[in-house]
Amino acid sequence: MTVPKAKTTVVVLGSNCFSGSYMVDELLTNPNYFVVGISRSAEKSELYLPYKARNLTNFEFYQVDMLREPDKLINLLDLLRPSIIINFAALSEVAVSNFRPLDYFQTNCVSLVDLCNQLRNREYIKRFIQISTAELYGDCPEPVLETSCPNPTTPYAVSKHAADQYLMSIRKVFDFPVILVRSTNVYGKHQQLFKVMPRTVIYLKSGRTLELHGNGKMVRCFLHIRDLVQGVAAVTAKGKLGDIYHFAVPDRPTVADIIESICKKMGYNFKDITVPVEIRPGADARYLLDYTKSTKELGWKPKITLDQGLQEVIDWVQDKWEDIQKEPHIYIHKP
Repeated sequence: MTVPKAKTTVVVLGSNCFSGSYMVDELLTNPNYFVVGISRSAEKSELYLPYKARNLTNFEFYQVDMLREPDKLINLLDLLRPSIIINFAALSEVAVSNFRPLDYFQTNCVSLVDLCNQLRNREYIKRFIQISTAELYGDCPEPVLETSCPNPTTPYAVSKHAADQYLMSIRKVFDFPVILVRSTNVYGKHQQLFKVMPRTVIYLKSGRTLELHGNGKMVRCFLHIRDLVQGVAAVTAKGKLGDIYHFAVPDRPTVADIIESICKKMGYNFKDITVPVEIRPGADARYLLDYTKSTKELGWKPKITLDQGLQEVIDWVQDKWEDIQKEPHIYIHKP
């Protein structure tokens, strides 16, 4: 592979995941970028990868396992010599982390330490954007600032916090060019089918009853994935090295509110198709982030309303129903 000399090479680690695939899609709108996607699994279909609809002249994909093939990954990066790396690679199903904590620490922390311990000696790296999580703050009764103290309550959140702490330590000691990004829950079309919004639409169309963990009372500020990746693109272009940036929305719906809104849009009675069950282990009541800094420094603000986003997800499932019926609708853990 030969990268055009006039272009900046950007690597997206975890390009097969929901957020990573949208990041690729967003970066491809910039003609100055040559984008490389790297993921441990083979490239998925267009059902899950929005960038598949674009001209892919400025895109390459490589299947490399960050945890199990560290030498292969660093050799590839040395060949590509990217100026920018954006890391979405992670295990992120919070409930599962309670029962498979070692998997989460190996993927979310150990593999990243191994990689960045080598990258800190590579002069070609100008920016390493680490996609962190709001969950490391624990339960947030009010929106928290980037300077707020973390209080992680699950193995997932602890593993992400440990990774962040390591990156900040090599920033301090070796001047590693890291920037941290933390957002609330994201959603949109192309999302994994076991996530709450597409799953709700699928269950309604299939005549199945929806389980409401903890009566669906957990507050989740859902940020449209397009708004997130545009924020990350702004961080990539003008974020300050060593800083943390939050991305969120002012809305504070509960999970039950989300499901009820989808029911209304699709003509179903919320009470008829839901049943309350026990809350998942380690589930925090709410995640609220103050994103004033991103607005002031990056000129960023969320653009897509929840109502628009929910309709988008419904329309996507309806439009792709024939393909979606053939796909698994539950989370399948891959350590």
